[in-house]
Amino acid sequence: MTSPYRVVCLGNVLVDVLVKPVNRLPPPGGLLAVDHVEMALGGCASNTAVALSRLGVPTSLWGKVGKDPFSSFAVTELRRGGVEVSGVVKDPRVSTSATVVLVDAKARRSFLHSVAANDHILKKDVNLSRLSTFSHLHIGGYFLFPKLDGAPMADILKTAQKRGLTTSLDTAWDMKNRWMKALRPCLPHLDYFMPSEREVKMLLGHANPVKAAKAFLGLGAKCAIIKMGEKGSYLMNQRGARHHVPAFKSRVVDTTGAGDCFCAGFLKGLSLGWDLRRSLQLGNAAGARAVSKLGATAGIKSFGQVRQLM
Repeated sequence: MTSPYRVVCLGNVLVDVLVKPVNRLPPPGGLLAVDHVEMALGGCASNTAVALSRLGVPTSLWGKVGKDPFSSFAVTELRRGGVEVSGVVKDPRVSTSATVVLVDAKARRSFLHSVAANDHILKKDVNLSRLSTFSHLHIGGYFLFPKLDGAPMADILKTAQKRGLTTSLDTAWDMKNRWMKALRPCLPHLDYFMPSEREVKMLLGHANPVKAAKAFLGLGAKCAIIKMGEKGSYLMNQRGARHHVPAFKSRVVDTTGAGDCFCAGFLKGLSLGWDLRRSLQLGNAAGARAVSKLGATAGIKSFGQVRQLM
């Protein structure tokens, strides 16, 4: 009997405070009425972990929070989402990371972010001895936990591959403008590199998916996947596979977490032994479900619900 496909997501845990609609900011000292304010679990790694769990993949999350009301909320929501959280470190010396997400009438997002605990994830916080109990290591929100930049993360990925895991990495917006300098050491140890089109432009100076994928493969990644929102997704790997899969139509309420849910859908496809194109389709379907509700993962209910789009 083969062991179940298990994923560990390493990365940022935070709480989102979603405010909608915000089409302009009030003047200093002013007041602006909005329709909706909601607290929700956030963070790329957290979002992908919850979405994976809802899609039926046993998933653990490794990260760091403080010991405060936000951390209690985050851990409770992770457990409610079916995620195993013994690898989430609670550090009383730091506060839990949080983001105010301003969503305008066209579902576009702007962020006010406190890095906090995620700024203090150290290599010693990552229990590498547990890696062999998993099938896949996914890094969510790279660039948002800078203590693991470059060589430390490359070493974690290399160790995972040596222990038989496949690896993937999803970037985030680099507020410290390190971009390729921080990423380059990781690429040779990635089975799947999964940036967004916007992040690709910052990494390479352009967003052409074919040229970008070739560049990332040239730097060592085995497979590059470019997330292009309403234009779908593009994949190229070292074996010559090339796929562009269109996006599924969906009523867009909030694009928060769409890329994270795409990653979960794609990894779910891999867990089922699906080919790359079909796994991309499942990723697109998960992203389409995600944007249909307010909140990063509220649109993901089950594997069957996401698969209906296919």
